[in-house]
Amino acid sequence: MIVYKSKSDPSLPMSSDPFDIANACINGRFNPNHPNISKVYTNTNLDLGPEHWRFRSWNPQFGDISRYTLCEWVGDGRYSDVFFAFQDGTKQCAIKLLKPVNTDRVRRELKILSEVQGQENVLKLWDIIIDGKEGIPGMVTEAVPNVPWRTLFSSMSLDDSKFYIYRVLQALSHTHSRGIMHRDVKPLNILCSNPREIVRLADWGLAEFYHPMRKYSVHVATRYYKSPEILLDYEYYDYSLDIWSVGVMLLELLTQKLHVFDGGDNEHQIDSIVEVIGGKPIIEWANKYRVKLNRANRDRFATMPTVPFANLIPYNRKRFRDPDALDLVQKMLTVDHKERITAEDALKHPFFQTVRDFDAGVAHQQPQEQMNE
Repeated sequence: MIVYKSKSDPSLPMSSDPFDIANACINGRFNPNHPNISKVYTNTNLDLGPEHWRFRSWNPQFGDISRYTLCEWVGDGRYSDVFFAFQDGTKQCAIKLLKPVNTDRVRRELKILSEVQGQENVLKLWDIIIDGKEGIPGMVTEAVPNVPWRTLFSSMSLDDSKFYIYRVLQALSHTHSRGIMHRDVKPLNILCSNPREIVRLADWGLAEFYHPMRKYSVHVATRYYKSPEILLDYEYYDYSLDIWSVGVMLLELLTQKLHVFDGGDNEHQIDSIVEVIGGKPIIEWANKYRVKLNRANRDRFATMPTVPFANLIPYNRKRFRDPDALDLVQKMLTVDHKERITAEDALKHPFFQTVRDFDAGVAHQQPQEQMNE
């Protein structure tokens, strides 16, 4: 972690330039008002200390691999294979075997998933194992019933969408409060068979601890869900990139259109966003954060108007033109990442009142049931 001098240090005079490194710290704390620093959970990793975020020196406790029997291959990714398995011959679980191509990446994913445990909508980590012969590490998690996104997507009502997005935001609110960015929020990384029952945020392979003033790789997230700052190579991004991704998912649910932003490739993805958001917000963001736009893009963006999100929703889905839903989409798909709504504030939005009422009823009912037992 980089340590900066505070601007209260007499050897480092205060600067009138808001971007100056001298303004990054005040009295030993990172300054949330600095343009390149997150406005929320700014000092979380500073407060929690190295034991929380220093994954390279972390020594996990490994479980007994003989307790597990692999049953069925479920799928694979660039860095892992996933299997259904049984623990002690009776309890179904899932095992993700991590390909040891990048030791740091493996340790980071294991460390982060262990640090975000305790929230209902985060995939539950049961155990960490390692193959003694091959040296292949694996994470044992709960086995979650999952319906393919295309199937689930096509059948969701407006209320279903409220539950689904709310649960994802609950997972992210917890994750961000732990000083962690997920960096690959998308439907394929959310396990769900019924949005009113189980929703789990999974696949933490790209997740990272947030440290202010650190430059991060922009080669994260999946193209359709990449935020404008990522697409424009802004390396000081923060937790807000996850909120953009959820906003895209909500817009997809309202419009019933998969990949509502699809530029065909990374280079043209920003164009598909500008065609809806308009060019002015992008230009204003670039000016504010001193991000260079090439002249051709700047001139082209300047001519592109904003299309109201309601116009993207087909007439036969006019009930999905819910004013609260559209207001939330607007707040989540705000180009200026420091003005984008946070996960914590999004959970308080009127769009989710139905879900909050439901949760309050469940919370009230549980003590009554316990009293009657």
